[in-house]
Amino acid sequence: MAVGKPVTAPMSVAQGTPQPGNYGVSHGNGIVGELIRHATESWAGHAFIYVGQGMIVEAGNPATRISPASCHPDAIWNLGEPLTNTQRDKIVQRARALVGCPYDYPAYVGFALEVLGLRTGKQLEDVFKHDKWRVCSADVADAYGFAGIDLTAGLQYPNLISPADLYNRIAKQAGGQP
Repeated sequence: MAVGKPVTAPMSVAQGTPQPGNYGVSHGNGIVGELIRHATESWAGHAFIYVGQGMIVEAGNPATRISPASCHPDAIWNLGEPLTNTQRDKIVQRARALVGCPYDYPAYVGFALEVLGLRTGKQLEDVFKHDKWRVCSADVADAYGFAGIDLTAGLQYPNLISPADLYNRIAKQAGGQP
């Protein structure tokens, strides 16, 4: 894949305006996005939470931050997620509380070890259970968990949730295949 070329998501979903609490995924950019897409064999390389007023909370170097949603024009949103107003409020509250959490570069070591078959997610589970650093998809899963929604259900190693896992959830909600 050539760097700098626009990439379209390989699935078609009804697009619309996100509401506070919706998460989104994008292709991602830079070397980190490329590594994530390669490791997970997915179009999605980044994840974030819409917190309202055109803003998102996203993990990135050096820490989780608030950014304009417009910085991800290729975003695909989980508009099919049935969220109550209380859940939306809790997701946004938790997402905002995560601002400032250090970015989890060591997680990529874990992803690499797993992809290369040198370690399994199970072998790395104890390390990541106590990890206070965050990757983008872990922020999303954390905020949704705070609202009582388990985005990791069915994952073999829930502590290693990826943008691909979130993308696949959106596809299933839209009635498509990931």
